[in-house]
Amino acid sequence: MTLKELVHLVLQGGPGFCQIAVTNACNARCRFCSFPQVPSGERVGADRDRLFRGLHALKKAGVQYLSITGGEPLLYPHLLPTLALGRELDLEMILCTNGILLTPALIQKLKPLDLHTFIISLDAPSAREHDEHRGLPGLTSHIREMIPLLRQTGLDPVASVTLSRMVGDLPKMMHFLKDLGFRRVTFSYPLNRLNSSYLGFADHYSVDFTPQELDQWFTQIKELKESSPLCILNPRLGLTELQRQLRGQQVRFPCLAGYKYFFVDWNLQVSRCHFVSETLGPLEQIHQIPLVRDNCTACTIDCYRDPSVFQYVAVSLADSLKAWQERKWLKGLGTLLHPYNFLSLSAMLEGRHWL
Repeated sequence: MTLKELVHLVLQGGPGFCQIAVTNACNARCRFCSFPQVPSGERVGADRDRLFRGLHALKKAGVQYLSITGGEPLLYPHLLPTLALGRELDLEMILCTNGILLTPALIQKLKPLDLHTFIISLDAPSAREHDEHRGLPGLTSHIREMIPLLRQTGLDPVASVTLSRMVGDLPKMMHFLKDLGFRRVTFSYPLNRLNSSYLGFADHYSVDFTPQELDQWFTQIKELKESSPLCILNPRLGLTELQRQLRGQQVRFPCLAGYKYFFVDWNLQVSRCHFVSETLGPLEQIHQIPLVRDNCTACTIDCYRDPSVFQYVAVSLADSLKAWQERKWLKGLGTLLHPYNFLSLSAMLEGRHWL
């Protein structure tokens, strides 16, 4: 990154993040997800040419991190060229998968693409439960075989665990993941309703928690961070903020979706996040889309709420610089020295293990 690009990044409040679901097709049958309900005749992938134009637009829009998901993204026929173009544009690429389609040959093809993060989903603390829930016999043993190969290519995979009733005993889940070969884990917060086109949710009892139950989950994760055999990537501050929201208390770190974070579906329509129904426009025009910054606290989606805690300090710095440019000296100083910035900075240091 050049000095000019770094200065521009600071003035913009840090890097942007975009998650693209490149296909609505999936080869798993998870009960807390609606992707398995897509009829075979309605399974689609993103248009290759439009997607490639969209990646260039993302770069113009200041997006630095691009997460590729689905459905199951390894089913997308243009996945490798997409990742290669992202690498060419200096985007930090994140790939999320259930892992069943990983092969030694594919892993070797991923090696020169220099992915930032490789995420594999796990649902339960035993191979039998996980494979049964996914509807993919032998999935867990396959993941166990692939992890050393991923690590040999320089990828240290992250386990992604959706909080559900299948997890049950969190310490048991941690030891199961360690036994598989994982060193890091991130928890996805349960979703049983979304208003966008994204289908990563279901009205299923396994993820139908009361606010009090979710509050208890978040407390357990915070306590487990002290003794877990794996590095838990969810920040304490982010978990605490969601607990404040669940308890009806004032939220200190509003979501930055629509301002720094975006979601794009397989039709290449941009939304501010998974939760809201309104679309902002086509991906090819994301650099021209008016940004949204309305301090939303409508959901508890980890993809947006946790990073918003990390990036609060960067956005505050940009706000301070803007105020000083307008000769609003006291406003800029007050924004810069706000105590929430120090909390955010502490969370960002805690989140360094994402790097």
